[in-house]
Amino acid sequence: MNKFTVAIIVVILAAFGGLVGYSVYNKNNNKPKELDLSDVNSGIVIEAEERNGYIADHVRGKADSKIVVVEYADYQCPGCASMTPHVDKLYEEYKDDVAFVFRNFPLKSHPNARAASAAAEAAGKQGYFWEMYDSVYSNRNSWTELTGDARTNTFAELFAGVAKDGDVEQFRKDLTDENVLKKIDFDYELGLNVDHVTATPSIYINGVALDVTSVGTFDEVEDLVRKELDAKIADQKGEKSSEAKE
Repeated sequence: MNKFTVAIIVVILAAFGGLVGYSVYNKNNNKPKELDLSDVNSGIVIEAEERNGYIADHVRGKADSKIVVVEYADYQCPGCASMTPHVDKLYEEYKDDVAFVFRNFPLKSHPNARAASAAAEAAGKQGYFWEMYDSVYSNRNSWTELTGDARTNTFAELFAGVAKDGDVEQFRKDLTDENVLKKIDFDYELGLNVDHVTATPSIYINGVALDVTSVGTFDEVEDLVRKELDAKIADQKGEKSSEAKE
């Protein structure tokens, strides 16, 4: 399949008193040390290796599916928070057929976004990534304005709340773990230099950016994803049917 590298830009809309937000990335800001990722296929589930701190893609649903939805997102981004329930709904609908992947893309315009990514990745080292992912987004207002120890303590409290058997002290240490930081940089560089992400949230299906130029709400974005997934699942079933006849 040909790979397109045009990023999704979810538009800001005022809707019934609420603002659907998005965050545009400035290419001169927040750029970590560049990695050589020319050999990486960003359209599949990426395994653990040295460059990503030996932390594989976080995936839910059918991990070995040939249909892979990737979301690049920033935990502090209002638009990403607004998109999350829509992604969760799609996951529930298609989890038996589709792999859903989350990748970090913290923006400099959101000073706590990288710390939030570290919190989710640190939780992931103990097997609680998705629980922390949910908690960080749902409790977004509790940490976005914090700094230093207050921020760390809040993330530790969130972790304790979702990790029944978790080690909170180890979680605190892992917030600055070298491999956690490598994972965040890997995701970010992959989005920036391979998929050319320019905004969050950005959604790709099998490496192809979702074209949202014709839509105006997150409900419409959800419907677009659903349309693409239905078509790919139908194609896949048709291929299997043809193979069976042969």
